[in-house]
Amino acid sequence: MNLSINQLKPDKERFLTIDNIRVTFFILFLFSFSITEIGRHIYRPYIYSHNIFDFWIADTIGNFTGTMAIIFFNLTISNPVYKKGRFFILFVTFGLIGYELVQGILPGTNTLDWRDIIATVIAGLISFGIFKVIWRKLSES
Repeated sequence: MNLSINQLKPDKERFLTIDNIRVTFFILFLFSFSITEIGRHIYRPYIYSHNIFDFWIADTIGNFTGTMAIIFFNLTISNPVYKKGRFFILFVTFGLIGYELVQGILPGTNTLDWRDIIATVIAGLISFGIFKVIWRKLSES
């Protein structure tokens, strides 16, 4: 995926266009964001207070659905062409992994969690797959 700086610049015409793909990305953002907040404020406290082992879902739900929310929100805002969208998903996923790694070395934070990194990678892969399916189905119509 060789993109030049000029290819990464936003396309002004697409930026102002509201199409089916952009609306779908927005709906996915709303869904991902809602699940993230429900998970953080309702599901996680319930699991912790009842001492239930849920295979670390309560611990990683913020990274998992939060990653998807960030990706789909930014795809909604930028409305990129296919190639830029793929690059963007990879950029966000690796950026969030880098952020998680930096937390492990910053003084006073020390919150590096390998489960969060795995959740971010899985969310990035799922988002990439969803992006490809949406693009294939909606760009044909």
